[in-house]
Amino acid sequence: MVGRLLAGGLTAALLLAGCWGADDPAPARLPPDGPGPAAAVSPSPDQWTVSCAHDIGGTAPDPTSYRVVLDAVALPSAVLEPHESGEPGWLFAKHGLLVRAGTEVAISVPPEWAAAARIGWGSPGPEGTRILVPACRGGRSGWLAFAGGYTVRKPACLPLLVRVDEREERTAVSVGVAC
Repeated sequence: MVGRLLAGGLTAALLLAGCWGADDPAPARLPPDGPGPAAAVSPSPDQWTVSCAHDIGGTAPDPTSYRVVLDAVALPSAVLEPHESGEPGWLFAKHGLLVRAGTEVAISVPPEWAAAARIGWGSPGPEGTRILVPACRGGRSGWLAFAGGYTVRKPACLPLLVRVDEREERTAVSVGVAC
């Protein structure tokens, strides 16, 4: 009996260890009270930090396609077309995120939308209800770009909270319907 328990525990540990290689560490997570310079790591799967290494090369946002929030984040101004995500009951609208280089940004789905929407950027881009983009260097244009998008249960005018330093702004992204 004890041997079976040990074997089962060892098997589970090996399976978990195989999920991340040395070059692909587990994604960092945000603390529940928000990002901070000395923040501890939280076990919540709904809060993620995007790796600066996942920048795909940004250009300055085109004002006909983006609106800039808090002079640090460019969000789409058009209605995004969601498609089946491959996960039953969810739709995905692919759209990259542009962030001003050197600026830490937190983007979150309001708590009342947590069961209906997720956001995620990076490669791979884990999804959750809160994403932190650290103050990444680089971006010849002064902007960084991250692949990803918005996942919703149904088309929606998706509210988002954008936080930069001590400033916060509520905004929305049109996912399948106009805001």
